Amino acid sequence: MKRTLLFFLSCFTATILFAQSQVTVKGQLTGPTENDPLPYATISVSNETSPQVAFKKLATDEKGNFTVALPAGKYFFSFNYVGMNVLNKDVDVSADKSPMDLGKILMTESSTQLGEVSVVAQKPLVKVEIDKLTYSAKDDPEARTSSVLDLLRKVPMVTVDGDENIQLKGSSNYKIYLNGKPSTMISSNPSQVLKSMPANSIKDIEVITDPGAKYDAEGVGGIINIITDKKVDEGYNGSIGAGAGTRGDYNANMYLTVKHGKWGFTGNGSYYVYNMPGSEYNFHRRDFSRTPETILDQLGTSKNSGMGNFISGLVSYELDTLNLFSVSVNGYTGKGKNTGITDVASTGGYDYTYKRTTGNTRNYGSRELSADYQRSFSKKGKLLTMSYKYSYDPNGSEGSTVITDTTGVPLLRPEDYKLKNLNDANGKEHTAQVDYVDPITKNHTVEAGLKYIFRDNSSFTDNQYWDFAASQWKEDIARKNDLVHNQYIASAYGSYGYKTDKFGLKAGLRAEQTQQNINFISQNDSLVKTKFFDMVPSLTLSYQLSMTKTLRLGYNMRVYRPGIWYLNPYVNNTDPLNISYGNPNLDAEKNHNISLNYGSFSQKFNLNASLNYSLTNNAITSYQFMKDGVNHSTYDNIGKSQSIGLNGYVNWRPITALNIYMNTNVDYIDIRSSKDPTLKNNGFSFRAFSGVTYTLPKDLRLSFNAGYFGNRVELQTNSSAFYFTSFGVTKSFFEKKLDISLRGNSPFSKYREFKSTTTGANFEQNSVFKFPMRSLNLSVSYRFGDLKSSVKRVQRGINNDDVKSGGGDQNTGGAGGVTTGS
Repeated sequence: MKRTLLFFLSCFTATILFAQSQVTVKGQLTGPTENDPLPYATISVSNETSPQVAFKKLATDEKGNFTVALPAGKYFFSFNYVGMNVLNKDVDVSADKSPMDLGKILMTESSTQLGEVSVVAQKPLVKVEIDKLTYSAKDDPEARTSSVLDLLRKVPMVTVDGDENIQLKGSSNYKIYLNGKPSTMISSNPSQVLKSMPANSIKDIEVITDPGAKYDAEGVGGIINIITDKKVDEGYNGSIGAGAGTRGDYNANMYLTVKHGKWGFTGNGSYYVYNMPGSEYNFHRRDFSRTPETILDQLGTSKNSGMGNFISGLVSYELDTLNLFSVSVNGYTGKGKNTGITDVASTGGYDYTYKRTTGNTRNYGSRELSADYQRSFSKKGKLLTMSYKYSYDPNGSEGSTVITDTTGVPLLRPEDYKLKNLNDANGKEHTAQVDYVDPITKNHTVEAGLKYIFRDNSSFTDNQYWDFAASQWKEDIARKNDLVHNQYIASAYGSYGYKTDKFGLKAGLRAEQTQQNINFISQNDSLVKTKFFDMVPSLTLSYQLSMTKTLRLGYNMRVYRPGIWYLNPYVNNTDPLNISYGNPNLDAEKNHNISLNYGSFSQKFNLNASLNYSLTNNAITSYQFMKDGVNHSTYDNIGKSQSIGLNGYVNWRPITALNIYMNTNVDYIDIRSSKDPTLKNNGFSFRAFSGVTYTLPKDLRLSFNAGYFGNRVELQTNSSAFYFTSFGVTKSFFEKKLDISLRGNSPFSKYREFKSTTTGANFEQNSVFKFPMRSLNLSVSYRFGDLKSSVKRVQRGINNDDVKSGGGDQNTGGAGGVTTGS
């Protein structure tokens, strides 16, 4: 482990030191008064001897600041901003003056009347803050025809594999927030919900790797916060879209924002149908629990299909400039169907064969209702918010199994030859919270809040078998597992922030009191009560190395409380030889994280590198064991897990038309069982996703993506590596209002193989799953609107949210690559 730590430290240090030895020139561009910064202005730099030939272009940030690295010499700076006179300045860069501060540079207003303003340059997609990274979905041109799940592949430290499993910093234990609040709707089925959300309804995606005291302690890997686009000017704006694929899947979506006076509305909805053609799997297990050993082989095929819909809406009322009321509704429902046929053969200790036919239908969904009140004050940044949220998550499944063509004596009960199962599980949650933030001075900020959560989870089962002698269905009492699980969480937090021009600090402490009552109705109505109290500290330090480079160091403790999926004792015996069930006695998992982050973000090149160490002593771990020839899979707090990982994100735009990005993660994981010393595993795990986008004339855009996911390291299981590729062609029409996109997945391989090996004290099993992956999808999106604020954009007070920053190599004038027309 020490050698691994030294290896990662060496890689991280080398990444930070990868920079040229140049002089840093910085300054701030302002209007006629020094208190009037000019955001996203264009700056051209040329040699003094050739002032007409610019060799570098950049843009000021949202506060008018700029920085550029140059070798010693004499240069000619040209400053351009819409509504201002062009300003030229000679700058003599000396090697012994680093950094060189030009101070505040004042521009004068132009008397020329401007017409329509057209933004043609690209704002940086990622920005870094003291405790999070923000990916600007609104500034990603591919968002117009993509889903939120597609955008997540580009977000730093987030990976989405070919099976649409989402990981944050290599961990599957994270929380997904919607507009700053935990979203049970998304967390219960993230890939399906996010795939149904149109990306053009999203403003930002925040990656909160160092959650402060303000956030719930839950979420081991951190928080992915999805912020919808709620900014609406007077008028309306929206889009409609549809798509279809070669596998028989299709979808439709709509997004609409409306603002009239003090009222505002934002909503979107979607509907989809998916179809997964025949998959194949091969299962081989050696059971050493008896002599002679038993060898079990299973060979089968399966099909999956389903449908779902998503809808959300937010209504806001601005009573005055200081009081804002809003009510939001989110809903998601889905239905999936799976059918399969499997040939089973056992030799050795048990000799038998049979054919198993299965069918399973799952209904799932979520409904959320939120009400919020926001009180602003005359002091900028001071804010009081009060919120209430109710969520209801109905989830159920119905399955059947039929055994035929038997030879020998299978390891089956008489009740197993024909059975059906019904599980009705649901969760209800009430959340109330109050948050307060006060910037006491320019450098000091305090935050405080209270929160209360009540969760009511339940699971009821109906297991029946066919009595061949009586020719009727009978209840299988032995497999009945009903429970009601109530959880009460009360929390309070306080945090303090300090920030100067270069240094930032944020420290906080959160206290959470949790009580849970579990009523095992099927076990003599027994009741188990537990209580635990957690103090959750957090600390983040940041230092601005230059205008575009930041270094962050953070520590936090996270808690993962198991939900109904882990607690549910319902026995899934669709395959009687491989059964699975939850563990209602699970305890909360506590995780300690230390991270070191380096970020460099400019107009052309973005780099983020993060070194992370994580320790968990009571990790909730999936484990398997053999009993009477049957494999049992469940969960327990038996894992001691340590991991050290390096995350890297690179986005390079060498020219305006070309964008190249890569998202990588490599971890060394060591996990051991606290109960069985023979259960342990360690090794490296690597993931990478990259893409290239090129924009041709006539609004034609080409894209290509590729991903590689290495071996997964779990307590008992090692999984094989795999890769996937995709491409896209998008053409825009009618001034970019209409987009038609063609996307292809896995063009070079029709199927993907997924291999895994699992070992235990007395067994070893190997499985190979073969999925059809090649597909072709066509999508159409049309945007419409009648917003009435465009005239304001040519006035002196340009809104930072409306103007995209410039840069690039395009020879344009105005603010940040803004061209003007009469």
